Amino acid sequence: MPKSSENISRIIAYSRNDFRNWLKINHKKENKVAVIVHKRHTGKNAPTHRELIEEAICYGWIDTTIKRIDHDTFLRHFSKRNAKSKWSDNTLKYAKELIREKKMTPEGLKFYKQGLARPTHDHGIPKNPDMPQELKKVLMEHKVAEKNFKKFAPSTKRMLYRWVLRAKLPETRYKRVKQIVQSAVEKNKNFMRPNQKANQ
Repeated sequence: MPKSSENISRIIAYSRNDFRNWLKINHKKENKVAVIVHKRHTGKNAPTHRELIEEAICYGWIDTTIKRIDHDTFLRHFSKRNAKSKWSDNTLKYAKELIREKKMTPEGLKFYKQGLARPTHDHGIPKNPDMPQELKKVLMEHKVAEKNFKKFAPSTKRMLYRWVLRAKLPETRYKRVKQIVQSAVEKNKNFMRPNQKANQ
């Protein structure tokens, strides 16, 4: 299995089963993994972010960051949850669905029960928030991004707003705003499908 310069395992996922098979074997002996995903324009099969999130939930893992590799591919980083990891309302909902579908493993169920016992990332954030001022300001300065962002689905916009609002530090908010603006420039509505670290 190839390793990155940070000694993190890398895998290519053409489907959710590719990631699930890796987790099945490695979820206890590895701490992190970088999943290489092809962008839609390549025409190659690729799992959605929700599919990857769901498989991570099943094994007690969590998504962390996203990183562009080149024009055709990007990395989604995942790591083991710890006992203090917070969940979002969405990931708790996904976990409940996975339990009903009998896809959840004992390891994933353990962390799900811990997540039920503490406040979520969404605590105090409206379910349908207005656009954060930081994002509004930057979009106004980037007309192409602003035009493309308006074409994003309402559910995608809502998820992105909550992702920005969930950030605790100003620099984290700014970093997330930059990622959203860049995705709008590239017309990439799916760079966080269903969401990138919006669904912990």
